[in-house]
Amino acid sequence: MLYDQLHVEIDRNECIRTNLVQNGYFYILYYSAGTRPAQLGGFDEMPLIYCVSPDERNINNFWGVNFHYFDNDTREYILRRLDKDYNIFNEDIRLILDGTQLRSVYSNISIGLRCYNRKGVMDCYRVPNRFVPKYLDIGDRFKIMDSGDVRNEFDLAGGNKGF
Repeated sequence: MLYDQLHVEIDRNECIRTNLVQNGYFYILYYSAGTRPAQLGGFDEMPLIYCVSPDERNINNFWGVNFHYFDNDTREYILRRLDKDYNIFNEDIRLILDGTQLRSVYSNISIGLRCYNRKGVMDCYRVPNRFVPKYLDIGDRFKIMDSGDVRNEFDLAGGNKGF
């Protein structure tokens, strides 16, 4: 079962189990979208996200950049730019970036931007910045292979437009 895999693959000495998702931090979520089954495409049950902001329209939602929507080279590029521009991997700092700043890191960052409902978060781990590269591939079998198709399907859903 996926839930058991999550607990086996995460080192609890490195990651912090929490029920508070704050902007500016990285998280691994065990997530259930409720009405959207995984086989429809684009639904990631175990995303590694960077939380961007709470949703202004719904207190139960938050926006995050899901790194599974990018290929490995793009993931590495984004993390290198974050480290170069903001030096995030030397300390466990909270880095709050707005849409303009995120786009300056990677111009197509909105491909990975998704709105998550807190009610769908079954388990949550905050990943300290220095461990983010280690956990990029957790749940890799759920990595999105064709971001174009998924993006188009998500664009049909209200509230998932990105910035």
